[in-house]
Formats: sequence, structure tokens, C-alpha cells
Amino acid sequence: MIRTSITLPDDLFQESKIVSVNFSALVADALRMYLRTVKIKKAMASFGSWEDRGKDSVDIVKELREDGDRNYADGSR
Repeated sequence: MIRTSITLPDDLFQESKIVSVNFSALVADALRMYLRTVKIKKAMASFGSWEDRGKDSVDIVKELREDGDRNYADGSR
């Protein structure tokens, strides 16, 4: 666990005290939700990025799995 200082507007801090008696837990939960939202947006932005390729993404993955002596599906070498 890391201790840190943050600067917040007074009204935001006062409102947060109404919602939760544990400010640290409230901030941790809010940060988790924010990071999850950012990750989801990043994943959503990546959809369709393989559209310009000549092959289906499933076919590309199959070729990667069959490439060389490695079986990517089960992690064996």
C-alpha cells in the first residue's frame, strides 16, 4: 500500500465525505472504475484494426499457432 497526497476542490472532498466514511477506499474504488473504463475504451478502439488485412483474424491466429514448432494454443514448445 502506498500513501500519497492529492489535491481536490473543497466541495468535491466534502461531498465524498457524505458518500463514504472511508475516503481512501472511495478514491481506490473510483480509480479502479476509471482504469477499467479506460481499458474498455482502448479495447473497443482496437476492434476493426485487422479489417484492412487480406485475411480473417481467425485465419491469422490459426497460421500463428501452426507456425514453426510451437503450439501457441497450449503453450508447448
